[in-house]
Amino acid sequence: MKCEVKVLSSLEKVRFEIPQEIPEHTSGSMLKNEIYSFQLAICGVEPTENRWTCVLKLNSELEPYITVKQVDYVPVRIPSVEIDDDEDYISKNPGLFPDALRSVKNGRIEYFYKKAYAYWITIEPNGEKTGKYPITLELLNTEGQVLAEKTFTIEILDASLPESQVRNTCWFHGDCLAKLHHVDMMSEEYWKIVEKYLTVYTKFGHNMILTPIFTPPLDTEMGKERPTNQLVEVFLDKGQYTFEFGKLKRWLDMCRRHGIRYFEMAHLFTQWGAKHAPKIMATVDGEYRKIFGWDTDALSEAYCRFLQAFLPELVHFLKQEQVMECCYFHISDEPSAEREEQYRSVKGIVSSYVPDSKWIDALSDYSFYEKGIVSKPVVASDHIHAFMEHGVQNLWTYYCSGQRKDVANRFIAMPSYRNRILGYQLYKNRIEGFLQWGFNFWFTSGSSGISNPFIDTSSGGNFPSGDAFLVYPMDDDGEVVCSMRLYVFLEAFQDMRALELLESLTDRKTVMALLEDVEGFDVYPRNGQYILQLRERVNQMIRELSEKN
Repeated sequence: MKCEVKVLSSLEKVRFEIPQEIPEHTSGSMLKNEIYSFQLAICGVEPTENRWTCVLKLNSELEPYITVKQVDYVPVRIPSVEIDDDEDYISKNPGLFPDALRSVKNGRIEYFYKKAYAYWITIEPNGEKTGKYPITLELLNTEGQVLAEKTFTIEILDASLPESQVRNTCWFHGDCLAKLHHVDMMSEEYWKIVEKYLTVYTKFGHNMILTPIFTPPLDTEMGKERPTNQLVEVFLDKGQYTFEFGKLKRWLDMCRRHGIRYFEMAHLFTQWGAKHAPKIMATVDGEYRKIFGWDTDALSEAYCRFLQAFLPELVHFLKQEQVMECCYFHISDEPSAEREEQYRSVKGIVSSYVPDSKWIDALSDYSFYEKGIVSKPVVASDHIHAFMEHGVQNLWTYYCSGQRKDVANRFIAMPSYRNRILGYQLYKNRIEGFLQWGFNFWFTSGSSGISNPFIDTSSGGNFPSGDAFLVYPMDDDGEVVCSMRLYVFLEAFQDMRALELLESLTDRKTVMALLEDVEGFDVYPRNGQYILQLRERVNQMIRELSEKN
């Protein structure tokens, strides 16, 4: 078997052939506490048989710090929505795209003639190594004959990224974990599974987490309900409310143990207008049942009385746990102009218990901020310029399925530079927080059913493929299957932290001069090589300045 082999950066997506126009990526640099990824692309060009097996052998002093995954194809049913989309997609045609990163057993992988595949190679020195290291990659057949050989050289700088100050949250859906892994909510098996996914969540740069004090009223079809995912136990005896926070404490302890610094409490009202109460379960005079939900008006006397009893107790508990200053609260996502009075009314009920600066909500309409209704908006990235033009400070931003034209995003069918450019944009615009809605949303639209993301990447055909999740379910070995997009998203935040480090060694003006081409959230170089070269320039400046000091 003869094969074509090429070393590529993490920003390439190898589909059915190896991109000939892309130069090889044979060297790079990193800081010693980063995670660095590159790829080895392979394509059989002269077969002895249609199906063949090869083994990848690593030779490097860094081998204990290197992991290898196979880049697996997944079906992309909805590459883009197309209405008002731009043309900056790998393809707008449905098909197979690379995304899932699978474990490699003993380095052995089976290939098909004239089909390109890739290994995803990750270097993670954990602060223990510095210097230049060659990594020799040998592709062997089953008889041990070398089919191809490549060398990649990594320089690990004696400098460390600072801790990120940007709040980074991607909604973590515990009910999806329970459903897909067939365990009961809040069972010991459930907690073990949650912790495995949480380990991945924090490793890849997320430092803030959605906390289900009650079942989050998110992406739920009106009149239907998601599985109960409630950390606070509610008791109603003879008309008096009491609360138990033991499960919430377990959640906080687990999250803090894994490095979570910030907590966002689940929304207190339903999505897109705050018309109803979330689903809340309680033990009422000894009977466990639902006491609030879609049939509860948000402004009803019963729910207002509940909030008046609950919120002071919650705040007291969070202060006892010394996390109140790190907590944020939600009312309702994306209130529209016709819901302005409703949103203002429900906020009036709850705002006396929590400081105004702690309320955050997704928002596109500047008038809500201008009128003081939402003091800390999480602004859609394609609407953020209106806020910036008015000089709003400490902005948060988000993207989801709606942000598919010009701005950064991470759909599977998008080129990876649209994912990674976000780090430079966050730094340049002094963004305080970033939010995305789907770390592991594996339900179909409206949470009406569960789907297998290896087969259905579009939540039943309702979202652009990949919008709803960054990880796939655990494999047979109990390992969470990560996506290419998750690694590239981490690289974006590493870029941002590298800029922060460089600023600490120089000044902001010096760093901003490097970012002249990143003009806004919708104007930036559409080029992976630009990002790689810019990061190398940043790294070399850090190296030179660190050596002087």
